[in-house]
Amino acid sequence: MARIPISRLAPTDPDAYRRLRWRARAWTLAVAAVVVAVTTHILVLTSSTDEMTQKSAALVFLDGSLLVILLVPVLWFQWRRSFRARPQQLSVDDGDGTWTGVPELDEAPRPHLTLGAGEETPPRW
Repeated sequence: MARIPISRLAPTDPDAYRRLRWRARAWTLAVAAVVVAVTTHILVLTSSTDEMTQKSAALVFLDGSLLVILLVPVLWFQWRRSFRARPQQLSVDDGDGTWTGVPELDEAPRPHLTLGAGEETPPRW
């Protein structure tokens, strides 16, 4: 089970979250536009009748691939930052366990279980 860092549970600004989410969406649209532009350029080059122009499509493909490889970490960073800035929906009535990320601490303690866990012991040979 993954631990939730304490900083993740801190109350955040909803306006900052919306701003970061829109920024991540804008980066996503920009990367998608680059991919579409490179793809259409490759299609135009490959549909040409000149053989050298068709071969130059490979260079455009490599350049576009390198650009996408460089932009994917930027997208990852933008979306991850907006995800971390999401406001938490915690009630004021929640206990300390819920505020720290372990709601089981707010429940009443269960009775102690013995080694047999209250079950019938298995029959011997």
